[in-house]
Amino acid sequence: MSAALIWIMIGFALVIAEFFLTSFIVVFFGVAAIVVGIAIWLGLPADGGLVYIVFAAVALLTLFGLRSRFREWFTGDVTQGGLDEDFIGHDARVASGFDEVTPGRGKVTYRGASWEARSTTAHLAPDSYIRIVGRDSTVLHVAPQDQE
Repeated sequence: MSAALIWIMIGFALVIAEFFLTSFIVVFFGVAAIVVGIAIWLGLPADGGLVYIVFAAVALLTLFGLRSRFREWFTGDVTQGGLDEDFIGHDARVASGFDEVTPGRGKVTYRGASWEARSTTAHLAPDSYIRIVGRDSTVLHVAPQDQE
């Protein structure tokens, strides 16, 4: 078996291995091995250290030169956002509480679900609409709409 064929087979094995690994690095070593195999087939001497220098150079050039571009192609567009964006700034309705017995605490209805809520305003009228200003896990922080 020729050295060119061995390098090319190793290269294809590394490219295929990338499907099972998520580092997105091994594929560049595979491409470098394929390039070295083709270079040997075209006449690059297989003995000595020149093949290893070519392998290292191609691997590093493709790794640092193409990795960021390829990663963008394969990962697609990713939107950055937090979970709080679905809550903060939206309106909710006071369901209960925020009265003399439970000042600053109560339940609100938001998107059809009942949520525990806290407010710096001690008293909020039942069925009034309030604004969500923050969230800690399952507790919403609310304020009257005119007091954001």
